[in-house]
Amino acid sequence: MQLAPAGLRPSTVRVGVFVLAVVVVMSLAEVTSDRFKDFTQDHALLSTFLTEAVLLVGVYLVIDEIIERRESRRWSDVMSLGIRALSTRAEGPAEIVRRAVDEWGGASGDAPFDYREVVSRRADELEDWLRADDSRARSFGATMREGATRLEDVIIRWGPTLIEDPDSAELINLLPEIVDSARSAADAIAPAAGRFDPGGRRDAGETELFGDSLVELLEHADDFRRRVSPVRT
Repeated sequence: MQLAPAGLRPSTVRVGVFVLAVVVVMSLAEVTSDRFKDFTQDHALLSTFLTEAVLLVGVYLVIDEIIERRESRRWSDVMSLGIRALSTRAEGPAEIVRRAVDEWGGASGDAPFDYREVVSRRADELEDWLRADDSRARSFGATMREGATRLEDVIIRWGPTLIEDPDSAELINLLPEIVDSARSAADAIAPAAGRFDPGGRRDAGETELFGDSLVELLEHADDFRRRVSPVRT
């Protein structure tokens, strides 16, 4: 998504062209038409009024355009600030997942690495590794919930403002999915309520839900970062 440069509004251009045309016509008539010249001399007050009216319209257009450009720049600054705040928080849960995969050893070598593919194929192994250590499991669950809460807070803060822009609204729609997926993954490893049981029995559906949550989280985070990267640069 890219912010469009400010330009003259179509209404301003149309009115400006009309005013310019009136000025040109009056100037040519003053020079080429004796009847018009006599009219302006006989009705000096009316002629002055028309001239001042045209000048006032021109001044109004200039002032209105200045105000509009200032408001446009202000909105652009606000939108950029909001998008940057959202970007920082949106990346949090995805970074927790990537760090967990790196510590587990799912990523090897220096070649570009597809975290979504790994968590999709080996979610059960990652889950076993996380749950094998009580403190590790609790840390993963706590940091994921914290990341989800921080993202939710920034959505509540900036959402009502950015939703007015269609492009920003599309970005914001990706974020609740990240929040839900992060909490779902956290609950699968270290439930918020009740005691954690690293040796507890799990069915295949729970492991599948954990993997699906991580894949959806990474997918939406990558999509958000890809769409917002032109704004951040």
